[in-house]
Amino acid sequence: MKLSNKQVGKRYTKALFEVAEEQKSVEEMLEDLKALKQVYEENPGLGFALAGRSISRTEKLKILDTLKGQFGSLMQDFLGLVFDNNRMDCVIDIADAFIEKYDEVNGIVEATVTTAIELDQTQAKNLESVIKKRFSVNEVNLTKIVDSNIIGGVIIRVGDQVVDGSVVKKFNDIKNMLLVNN
Repeated sequence: MKLSNKQVGKRYTKALFEVAEEQKSVEEMLEDLKALKQVYEENPGLGFALAGRSISRTEKLKILDTLKGQFGSLMQDFLGLVFDNNRMDCVIDIADAFIEKYDEVNGIVEATVTTAIELDQTQAKNLESVIKKRFSVNEVNLTKIVDSNIIGGVIIRVGDQVVDGSVVKKFNDIKNMLLVNN
C-alpha cells in the first residue's frame, strides 16, 4: 500500500525531529525547513522535477546541490536522504509536519478569531491571553478575520475546536429553542 505524502511527511518528521533534538539544532532545522518550503511554494514544479523522470539524475543532482548550499549540514544530509529515497515531492508535507510537531512540543497554537469589527492591539492581546489559559498553551499565533455577518461577539477556532460566542449564534439558539417549545 502506497503512503500518502502527508503520512510520509509525518514519518520523516519523527526521525528528523529526534535527530535535531539530539544535535540541539531544532530551531535551525525549523528555520531551514520554513525556507525550503518557501522555495518549493515559489517554484511549484520543483518537487515533481526532482522526484519525477522528466530530467536526468545528473541534472537533478545539480539542482539539489544548489538547493543544499543555502542550508546547514543536518539539512544537507536530510535533503540527500530524501532525494535518495525519491521523496522530493514530499518536502512541503515534511516541512508542515515538522512545524506542527515543533508547535506541539513548544505549546504553540494557531488560532483564528472572527469578529464583527476590527480588533485593536489591546483586545487582540486580551484574546491571546484568554486562548492561552483556555487551551493551556504557551504561545498563540493569532489570525484575525472581520465578518460583519456575525453581528457581534467573537468566534475562536483553535485546531478542530470552535468557541462560538457570536450574536448570530445566540439569535439562532434562541430561535431554535422557541421553535422546539411550540
